[in-house]
Amino acid sequence: MVGPAYHTATIILAAGSSSRMGKGRHKLLLPLHDRPVLAHVLDAALASQARPVVLILGYQAEQVRAHISAYTTHPDLHIIENLHYLQGMSTSMRLGILTLQTNGYTKSPGKEVDSALVLPGDQPLITAQDIDTLIATYRSSGKRIIAPIYEGKRGNPILFDASLFPELLEVTGDEGGRSVLERHRDEIASVAMGNPLANIDVDTWEAYQRVVEVWEHKQ
Repeated sequence: MVGPAYHTATIILAAGSSSRMGKGRHKLLLPLHDRPVLAHVLDAALASQARPVVLILGYQAEQVRAHISAYTTHPDLHIIENLHYLQGMSTSMRLGILTLQTNGYTKSPGKEVDSALVLPGDQPLITAQDIDTLIATYRSSGKRIIAPIYEGKRGNPILFDASLFPELLEVTGDEGGRSVLERHRDEIASVAMGNPLANIDVDTWEAYQRVVEVWEHKQ
């Protein structure tokens, strides 16, 4: 008898208002090699082992949808709109977890979700391999939290076991799972990542310029 197939979902946080970018720019829609920043994050998530992929939109949601229309028919991608995105990142994370629970993914035989990666939508240099490395560590380590380390510093995305979902649902304000990480320090497996550039988030115009530079150099 074959046991259930367990999956790690990815929750992409893409609802924020890009307030640090300035000049009315939407950071997730800035062009990177002819495609928006968010498209690169979606590519990495959908090319990885993570399933399903839940994308949380908020600020200028219709505009973002229009820019990623090529992805909207993907069978493993669920696009959810967070009407309360101004109340902080935690509202998007909660919505992602609730989507996994209410769609039956946490109890669905054959595709049961036992964990989720929380991935910011503004990390366009992350790769499917980076995501799969975190998932492989989760499967082999027996730890409930997997955190990537980039050049000695902890970064994103963070992987959480489903047993921590109730605690993540209690988080408020503009934080991801930081308080849950603090509470469960002894349950974290840290993974040194070979791709330090993956942790660059396009939060400011300067950071975006750096990402463009790195991308052009890679090409």
